[in-house]
Amino acid sequence: MAHQLQVDAIGLVFVENSPRHVTINQAIKLARVNQHQSELVALFVDPSVDTVRLVIEKVKPDVLQFHGSENADFCCQFGLPYWKAIAMLDDQWNRQIDEHPQANRYVLDAFGAGQSGGSGVGFHWFHFSDQLKSRAILAGGLRPDNVRSAITQTGAQYLDVSSGIESKRGVKSSTLMQQFITEVRLTE
Repeated sequence: MAHQLQVDAIGLVFVENSPRHVTINQAIKLARVNQHQSELVALFVDPSVDTVRLVIEKVKPDVLQFHGSENADFCCQFGLPYWKAIAMLDDQWNRQIDEHPQANRYVLDAFGAGQSGGSGVGFHWFHFSDQLKSRAILAGGLRPDNVRSAITQTGAQYLDVSSGIESKRGVKSSTLMQQFITEVRLTE
């Protein structure tokens, strides 16, 4: 369905306690099906170096996405572009961005206080500066019924959706995926 909808990227979650967790073997199969039609993103929360290297070797993602307390040195050591999740519910989100100048993108997500995202909760949207807009991926609480408003309020050029297109926790809905993409395209 993601390919039919011509999405730019597909995320594979390598976080064991997530309802969206995929194993290495599942990820290998999904990567084969993907055939580089969409950017393949491997998502981690405070992984070991060995875990990231194994995913890179076996799955061959295009991008690494870090949602934990990983520092820039950790994220840069793998030789792949990386996206860093920024906790928008923390007061210091600007500082978090400054700590990762090498990140290709910043996933602005509604988490903080020990969570790592994926809750389906949004943050207070604001209009992104031109500098932020060029590298920001809006995440957190996006659904078909609010994505147009989110784009209008923020000016976001990139979106990350997960729970907002699920029929139940961890299970994507083709119908919600189609509705989401339709709403995004109506805003363009």
